[in-house]
Amino acid sequence: MAGMVFSGKVIAANQKLGWVGRMRIDRYPPFIHMLSDNIWHLSTFEVTKVWKGAVNARTSVIHLVAVPGFGYSFRQGEEYIVYAEKFDRWFYTDGCFRTNLLSAAGEDLLALGAGKPPTPNPSLMADLISRLTVLFLFLTLLGWAARQARRRYGVQKS
Repeated sequence: MAGMVFSGKVIAANQKLGWVGRMRIDRYPPFIHMLSDNIWHLSTFEVTKVWKGAVNARTSVIHLVAVPGFGYSFRQGEEYIVYAEKFDRWFYTDGCFRTNLLSAAGEDLLALGAGKPPTPNPSLMADLISRLTVLFLFLTLLGWAARQARRRYGVQKS
């Protein structure tokens, strides 16, 4: 079963993410093994309901598109029920999960029940405040250094 289950509307579909894979390094030749060589895509959802997992109001999922029987392609503006699993720092889905259009997921919706609202996205305000604090401290240090230099060497007139 998937680690997270949610429904939501696609707001950005099938953006090419590039190669997301893993390497395994051995002591014997060929030394480096690529465990995945597929091109992954990223789709972002505006989440409406959550049945499993900690899902933010805006969540992105990686997936393969062009792999027959395994990939999954989303359409922007459509609503889906998404079954996803953790992959490194990402969530991913594929054709092996029950991910489907929400309009075709009646059986799943009956089995899952009412669901709950998503977690609000983390505020960017705390990050902004910490960055402004660092900038303020840097400018204060720069002003102090300039004042010390003027004090020590005086104002040079040419």
